[in-house]
Amino acid sequence: MKSLTKNEQSREAIERMVKHCFPGKNMVGYTELTEGYFNVAYEVELDSGEKVILKVAPAPGTRIMTYERNIMYSEVNAMKAAKSAGLPAPAVLGWDNSRAICASPYFFMEKLAGKSLNSIKSSLTDGEIGDINRQVGAINRRINDIRCPRFGYPGQPEFQGEQWFPVFRKMLEAGVTDAENGHVDIKIDVGRLWEMLDRDCPVFEEIIEPRLVHWDCWDGNIFVEGGKVTGIIDWERSLWADPLMEVGFRTYARNEDFFAGYGIWDLTASQKRRALWYDVYLMVLVSLECEYRQYETMDMYEWSTSVLVRQFEKLEGEF
Repeated sequence: MKSLTKNEQSREAIERMVKHCFPGKNMVGYTELTEGYFNVAYEVELDSGEKVILKVAPAPGTRIMTYERNIMYSEVNAMKAAKSAGLPAPAVLGWDNSRAICASPYFFMEKLAGKSLNSIKSSLTDGEIGDINRQVGAINRRINDIRCPRFGYPGQPEFQGEQWFPVFRKMLEAGVTDAENGHVDIKIDVGRLWEMLDRDCPVFEEIIEPRLVHWDCWDGNIFVEGGKVTGIIDWERSLWADPLMEVGFRTYARNEDFFAGYGIWDLTASQKRRALWYDVYLMVLVSLECEYRQYETMDMYEWSTSVLVRQFEKLEGEF
């Protein structure tokens, strides 16, 4: 996927990063990994025989969305927390945000065994896919068991707080402001959005303890080998929030196997209401990607705004 935010690096630059993070080792070769949408990533082979993954943040001055500021910090810290909890996250092997070697932060991580579920799904049976989704649900439950110090974006103190509703509202405000600044039509009545959200404040007040949320656990970020999940990647969008923000709880794509693995069978009325709001928040952000990352087509915008309008109408219909 071509994206304006991908900060491609020369061979010489990658060699410098390798020498900084792996003293005494040298790079033999590297290959760009193309499945991601935001950061550039490379598979790097070292002369020790190891293969590691390098991710580099966008170049300084690149226009990004508000929630994307300092998200490499969020990713590294979430992966360390998950690894410490015994979860299948790649080990962080080197992290450098000094901007001395590279003008942008970067890190190296362990290369997971297997391939992404997205890349092999067509070769699997429905039963195999269902089993993998149940494994993902169980892993996601364990991710959400990790307690966090406060709500919000880990790398942005100004978007953190002790209460969930004001933090979530501020996050959604930032997304709407990004749409206005990027001249992106999100196709919903923003005034009505705030009116309904403020009246729904009580359903958010049920959330009193911030939990770690991966928030991007889709098929492209799930690695599988031999029918087993070997790990979850791309923790950059992780945040301290309500677990119902997880992809597995999106109401426009309910996955019964995920629910079974997670150990939850149905949502309460308040949970269903919050889940709809998280649909809206996610689709506001996804609708901006074509503008902010300059994708080659507008397909992502057309899909996300159609979902956004539909979920917003559901909220309004129950208002």
